[in-house]
Amino acid sequence: MAEIKRSGQFVVPGEKIGVIEEFIPDSGTYVENGVIYSKSVGHILIDSSNRKVIVYPLTRGPCVPHVGSVVVGHVFSTQSAMAFIRIVKVGKRFLSGFFTGVLHVSDVDVKYVKDISDALKVGDLVRAKVISEVNRTFHLTTRGDNLGVILALCSKCGETLTLKSKRGKGLYCRVCGNTETRKIASDYGSGNL
Repeated sequence: MAEIKRSGQFVVPGEKIGVIEEFIPDSGTYVENGVIYSKSVGHILIDSSNRKVIVYPLTRGPCVPHVGSVVVGHVFSTQSAMAFIRIVKVGKRFLSGFFTGVLHVSDVDVKYVKDISDALKVGDLVRAKVISEVNRTFHLTTRGDNLGVILALCSKCGETLTLKSKRGKGLYCRVCGNTETRKIASDYGSGNL
């Protein structure tokens, strides 16, 4: 005699949950020859009033950037017209691996930027928004108050740069006195990733 599945019971992919005569399959399930199976590792939820069966996964799906996502990453290379950013966070979730984003000079700021190095440099931590995805290449923008460099290092000595003034018009190094410019996010230096 088959074991009766109950709400809250742990299941793995391919495990039999019931038959379509008993339940209506819903998310996290699939049907084969009239038998309902679990699609993922998770817990069963049986909606008795509607006779539906759902499997709530224990883990979320893979976290990948998509158009509209706000991402955080490190600038690892620049050319005169673009910067390449290693994306390490999508929304509020850190990634175990990384994706690469491209920021074109025309998408840095609403104001004209002649060279990408006027707005960011290798090693900067940047918050950006994904504006398109073509062939798994994520095109980014830092237009907007809360987008831009959120942490920068001095080009001369490697120390963390601080805001010159409360209005955030530039950055300076407390160690060597070097001053630099960046496209600064409104919350620069606050530690908010």
